[in-house]
Amino acid sequence: MTNPIPTQTSPVLQFQLTPFDPLPVEFNLSVGGHIARPNAETIQIHYQITGDLNAIVIPQRKNPPVRRDELWTTTCLELFIGEKEMSPYWEFNLSPNGDWNIYKLSAYRSNLTPDLAYQDLASTIHSKANQLELHLACPLPADLKTFPNLDVAICAVIQLKQGPISYWALNHGGSEADFHRRDGFLLCL
Repeated sequence: MTNPIPTQTSPVLQFQLTPFDPLPVEFNLSVGGHIARPNAETIQIHYQITGDLNAIVIPQRKNPPVRRDELWTTTCLELFIGEKEMSPYWEFNLSPNGDWNIYKLSAYRSNLTPDLAYQDLASTIHSKANQLELHLACPLPADLKTFPNLDVAICAVIQLKQGPISYWALNHGGSEADFHRRDGFLLCL
């Protein structure tokens, strides 16, 4: 059965992430942005980290950015996309230094495999004293382009210079931080 391809653009959806564990009172940081699906084949996301950037680990920029595994072991911006009520989903990992990866999973945390249809993923990164912005516009995974409604989770891993890694998401539904939970896929594009 073929689903109709969306013909209209999706609205721009604003988002604000919250940390799984509360940050120390003196720590000033927010993670937000916006996301849209301007056509059936493309997704655009803009992340904005604002606050005391000197308190977090920001990987050094490299030229050119490359596909890299385990970006989530330090500061990394993440996006999860799946078709409503279907098991497969994709995980996008975006480092503030431009490195990236996209994985396909067959079901919850199962068969994590790099999506080799993507050979390059160029994000635009701007950094100021108290703000880091990352913008990405890219094709959707081929398997998702024909679906009119996609469920999306937006997350971030923030490595503090003094303290543990902090996990940020739209929703933390479980007893531990877990970006793969489908109840965290709160946005619909």
